[in-house]
Amino acid sequence: MRAILPEDNLLTYKQALSILIKEKPLTYKISEVNLFEALNRISAEDIYSNIDLPPFSRSTVDGFAIKSSYTPGKFKIKAKINIGESTNLRIEGNDAIEVDTGAMIPEGADAVVKIEDTKIERDYVLIPEKISFGKNVAWIGSDIPKGFEIIKKGEILSPEKIAFLSSAGIDKIKVYDLPKIYLIITGNELVHPGEKLEPGKIYESNLYYLYARLVQDGIKVVGYEIVKDDKNEIENALERGAEKADVIITTGGTSAGEKDFVHQIISEKGRIIVHGIKFKPGKPTLFGEFKGKTVIGLPGNIVSTIMVYDRIVSKYLLPSKSNDIIATLKVLTELSADKKRFTYTPVYIVNGYAIPIPFDSYMVGSFSSADGFVGLEPGSKIKENESIDVIVKNINNNPTIIGEEDKRFYNLPFRKIFLGSYVGYKALEKGIGDVIVVSSLYCTPEKYDYMIERNILVNGNENQEEVGYFDWIGISKLIKNPAVKLKSPNTAINFLGKARVYAPEGYIDGKEFAKEKLYVVILNKDIKDKFFSGIF
Repeated sequence: MRAILPEDNLLTYKQALSILIKEKPLTYKISEVNLFEALNRISAEDIYSNIDLPPFSRSTVDGFAIKSSYTPGKFKIKAKINIGESTNLRIEGNDAIEVDTGAMIPEGADAVVKIEDTKIERDYVLIPEKISFGKNVAWIGSDIPKGFEIIKKGEILSPEKIAFLSSAGIDKIKVYDLPKIYLIITGNELVHPGEKLEPGKIYESNLYYLYARLVQDGIKVVGYEIVKDDKNEIENALERGAEKADVIITTGGTSAGEKDFVHQIISEKGRIIVHGIKFKPGKPTLFGEFKGKTVIGLPGNIVSTIMVYDRIVSKYLLPSKSNDIIATLKVLTELSADKKRFTYTPVYIVNGYAIPIPFDSYMVGSFSSADGFVGLEPGSKIKENESIDVIVKNINNNPTIIGEEDKRFYNLPFRKIFLGSYVGYKALEKGIGDVIVVSSLYCTPEKYDYMIERNILVNGNENQEEVGYFDWIGISKLIKNPAVKLKSPNTAINFLGKARVYAPEGYIDGKEFAKEKLYVVILNKDIKDKFFSGIF
């Protein structure tokens, strides 16, 4: 029985997928696994960090922890702190404590001088130059603050995300149990790789592609077999598959040939849901049911198998799955590489633009939270609006808020790119994102939908070093010579008592220092009434 598939009667692949999901919806059980078993699984929960990263202020070099205000000068070497050690030691005056890279910074210290930039004389160390506040210190919370969302429900667990979870002290995660798959490869012409290739035969590749791709997608293959174009053999294989798996994937036997038996068996012993789609290559694709189990019949051509799996099957098995791609995008702000080293920089991706993320090599949270990253040759520079290839790790279609951070925005179901007014202004200029927030300390947009007025508080005395913010953030305009620059006011609390700290009200206690207005511009008017009513 030949299957003739007239072009005019075929469904688009999106229509076919929609019908399959409606007719044979997949349900997912939830189980808890340890991180060694979590790779490529899909998270069944939102997870937030219970700690700051780093969890304590630590040295980024081998050297001496000191009080920067006493430099240059001669310092008494008081002790040594090795990496991994806890300490109650405290720096006073011209004390110096030797520290390893990664070691905890002792109380009272506010900088570390590299050991190669000093001269040691018995129990003393000479520091010939002025050392700035915060030099060579990775401050507590400078990567990710406590409460940061590590994983969203439905997100694929990549090696980077697993590293992030473990860095936050999380050893288990709830994941969806994905459907079990049985593979049946049909064809008289097929020869196993490694065997002698006789005339008229081809090496089998569908099995190896599908097995590898399913494993990559975190799906368990519970069985597979290669069978001849024999109706009884194929039916017996389908019987075995139906006993073991939730979904059976076949290749070959779906077209119009006399020995294309798969569609015949499904029609006679099961149910055909869709047969044939407007898709090249992949026209004779079949969706059906056998013994209550979903059957996906792919064409025997390997390119068809690859394309149909990528565009349709993966979306059925993994509704939240997005494959990594390399995309050529414009950069929203200038991007520079290290002068001597090949540099990877994480980026957010919004409406065809790559937004560079302020980043240092220890910031595993910032890196794994990015949508992708770019690689730059040593000393190279990418100017604003120039194009660059981005290695895409995540595709996020949620509404996006770009610009200044404020606690009133925390509970909005948006992707939050809190990189300050400079980035917000550039996004507004290019018309990207859904909501833009800029500070009056940086600029005033011609039109805006809402305005928030907030007090900027200061905590600390005028003799202390100042903790400020990255230049992209509006509050940075108020702080002339910050020794440390923060990405988020959320981490300002960690510097109280150690330096003069500035932050919007609600983040710290302190005296009113200045006032700031936040201008909220909603580019996507569809979300205005739904999400912003009652916030301001």
